[in-house]
Amino acid sequence: MKKSILILFSLLFVINALNAKENGGGFEQKALKNETAGILEDDLVKDTHLLREGGTLPKYSGGDEWQYINDNVRLPAGIILNRSDNSVITHFIVEKDGSVNSFSTYAGTYPALDAEVLRVVKTMTKWHPGKRANGEIVRTTYLLNGVYKQENGKIKLYPSPPLPPQQYQGEVFVTADKLPQFPGGISAMKKFISSNMQYPAEAIKHKEEGNVMVQFIVSPTGEISDVFGVVRCRHNDKCTGTSLVLAKEAERIVKSMPDWIPGENKGKKVATRYVLPISFKLP
Repeated sequence: MKKSILILFSLLFVINALNAKENGGGFEQKALKNETAGILEDDLVKDTHLLREGGTLPKYSGGDEWQYINDNVRLPAGIILNRSDNSVITHFIVEKDGSVNSFSTYAGTYPALDAEVLRVVKTMTKWHPGKRANGEIVRTTYLLNGVYKQENGKIKLYPSPPLPPQQYQGEVFVTADKLPQFPGGISAMKKFISSNMQYPAEAIKHKEEGNVMVQFIVSPTGEISDVFGVVRCRHNDKCTGTSLVLAKEAERIVKSMPDWIPGENKGKKVATRYVLPISFKLP
């Protein structure tokens, strides 16, 4: 089947988005705030960062969050678990006072079921906030990762296995004076992705397309590690219900890339966290 792929030309970072314009082989960067790309405000702390620092994650004050979800989800009729990945990832912000906001679905496979889970998560209005290792209370971005399982004719949601610890050990920059680059630049990267993409048969069968944000670390010597693809979907008119099977294919493509030209900060090569948007589009 003929593959059609659109590569978004924005180079996006986890905390600060950078609007990059090609200029004679280099890039001109300027700060750009972009919430839809998953950008974090300065006073927000990621849940994974809290764990890495030895802090405490937010906790639902009403008891076990998974029990609450399963007790309150109204399952849409006709849902059958028949996909290779039955996960769902919801995202929200836990404020310092324990209130929550900015709900969205990052990834899922069954749009109607995912939307119902998101509805229930929105009713979990009071949490214990996240804390740093020193006890400081912080605003926290929180991902609730679950997997659907069918038991005795019923569908239940269980917590997904935790993500593996970060492979790269050392300081990682989220912005740099000079950004990491694919060898040969944007055009070469487009060609690499297009020629290496294997559109998943499962995604073709279910007519799935959409954007995947692939996050990874480029080391000071150019090696790629800690590759993680996630789909952001808000279940509104623009949501295409992109599934995790596309995220896995995007991860596979990035993992197969050659070493990059590393980023630099103050003239020194540094490890940089990078987010590459890849768009899948059926012909």
